[in-house]
Amino acid sequence: MDALAGAAEPQAVRRPDNRPAYTLSVSTNLLEEARKLSPRDRLALIAALWDTLSDEDVPVTAEDRALIDARLADFEANPGNQSPWPEVKARLEQRRR
Repeated sequence: MDALAGAAEPQAVRRPDNRPAYTLSVSTNLLEEARKLSPRDRLALIAALWDTLSDEDVPVTAEDRALIDARLADFEANPGNQSPWPEVKARLEQRRR
């Protein structure tokens, strides 16, 4: 039996900032089964599903593309100005206190 039987096509909706968001009306049984998985297994499932998508399947707005391009250009122009993740995380955690 197809696990996605009864699933609807993705429906485009807009976020408050007007960026597109996508929802999917999946089979209730499929979603209920996924929710029973441990967080680790749900993340593995997400990764496995993500790997099935091509670049064309992932919606990227013109604004998102421009931001990605600008950040990449900054990284390439200033490679020494970047912070490793552990430093960024520590700064963010310090702000919470």
